[in-house]
Amino acid sequence: MKNISDSKRYSILTDDLEHCIICGRDNVNKHEIFFGTANRQLSKNYGLVIPLCQKYHHNQYQSKGIHFDSKLCEEWQKIGQRAFMEKYDKTKEDFIKIFGKNYL
Repeated sequence: MKNISDSKRYSILTDDLEHCIICGRDNVNKHEIFFGTANRQLSKNYGLVIPLCQKYHHNQYQSKGIHFDSKLCEEWQKIGQRAFMEKYDKTKEDFIKIFGKNYL
């Protein structure tokens, strides 16, 4: 699979990458659901990217953005794994082989 660049990111979870997937605000950052150097690229390659508003849901400590809220992060990792398995007709074992961990 060819690596997707940051500018070509897409999502299998939403067609609207311009508004926060949680609250609908604009001024978003595109967030790769699975992180770490390899998994960030895999997230981009498989469309496991979500738009999160800068004000509340991305990288904000006071508002408990996804980078500071482990429950929110885990929730989206579960959603992402399910979406991946459905979209690409893969099993849990297939997901683990690619991403190295089961989030369900």
